[in-house]
Amino acid sequence: MNRRNIIIGSITLAILTLILLAIMFIQPTHTISITFDKENLSAKIYRNTGKSTSEITSINGNSKIQLSDGKYIIKTSSKSGSINENSTEFTVKGSDENIPIKTEYSQKFMSSKINEYRSDISEVLFAKYPELKSSFILQKEIILGNNADWYAASYQRGVIDRNSGDIYTVILKKENNKWVIKTKPQIINTIYNTKDIPEDILSEIASRLSPFSTSS
Repeated sequence: MNRRNIIIGSITLAILTLILLAIMFIQPTHTISITFDKENLSAKIYRNTGKSTSEITSINGNSKIQLSDGKYIIKTSSKSGSINENSTEFTVKGSDENIPIKTEYSQKFMSSKINEYRSDISEVLFAKYPELKSSFILQKEIILGNNADWYAASYQRGVIDRNSGDIYTVILKKENNKWVIKTKPQIINTIYNTKDIPEDILSEIASRLSPFSTSS
């Protein structure tokens, strides 16, 4: 009888031990929705322990994955090289999460698109503002937007006299395969002095066309 009790006790203890180990090592997971601001992007996801990182999975395009609590890093790239590689850190803590990934076009991609569109953009822009061509110097120009359908450029007067050499920005958008001027050349562009330009587009233009910006 004692032997039987010992066996039953041993089995019970083993079961309890397995349950405890399961609780300790099998953590609940949460649904993480990852969305990219552009198409044809892929990413690798790493667990970040603070001391090291380890790749746990990779995704292509918008995805939903299951992750347990912890800190993670998403490294985004494109096979075509259309964007600058991007790293986004996030934390999972007891609930589902939505992780939007915002990226910037690479200089190589922008240069290619600007060269492709330059003739059409110049024709439209200089027809309405010929002084930009005759009296101003192009400083920077960028392509942006999810579909590379926004263009912005900054100009400075070629001859600086009493003016401070202010930088003027002009914004165009490609609509129905035609470039349309969305703002006159002006120093500051905000939601209050522009029309039909998303705030995130205005913010990115201000940041990337700034004379202090390290990217263009």
